[in-house]
Amino acid sequence: MKTLKVICEISNKHCHLREETLKKFLPKVTKLRDVSQPGQWVSNEYFNDGTEKFRVILPARSEDQFELSLTDWIRRFGRDKEPLWKRNKEAGYVVTLRHLHISTTQAKELGLKDGDYVAIRNNGIRTGTLEKVLVRVAENFDLRVHLDTDEANALYIKNGDIIDLLI
Repeated sequence: MKTLKVICEISNKHCHLREETLKKFLPKVTKLRDVSQPGQWVSNEYFNDGTEKFRVILPARSEDQFELSLTDWIRRFGRDKEPLWKRNKEAGYVVTLRHLHISTTQAKELGLKDGDYVAIRNNGIRTGTLEKVLVRVAENFDLRVHLDTDEANALYIKNGDIIDLLI
């Protein structure tokens, strides 16, 4: 097994919107800051779906997608409704699977392909390992692990912490 150090980023609820949705509800969107994945950024504005506000990540996508933690999903839909697990660009409300962003070049060097699974380990005060970290490969991705707030809190991982990637 190969172990690498990788930056871990924590995702709170947010949304990706279609150009049409942006034009209709948020005609003027301004950049708050870039995010780690090249070409993506966070807006100053929030999208209100009538129940709660979501931070908007741009650029626009082909489908409207509202990303929730499992806790957010249960609070919104209850325990009896099975979550729609986000693997890529599903539409609607989704619970994001923990995942690794990796460039095509890095993936090739490590023998990984899109859709594979790896594991991560945190060695802090709440040591633990998370299995089934979905690998997402794209030419311009920057090597990062993304967890939702539930997973990060369980292992006491803070945004930007360095963790072990287990391949």
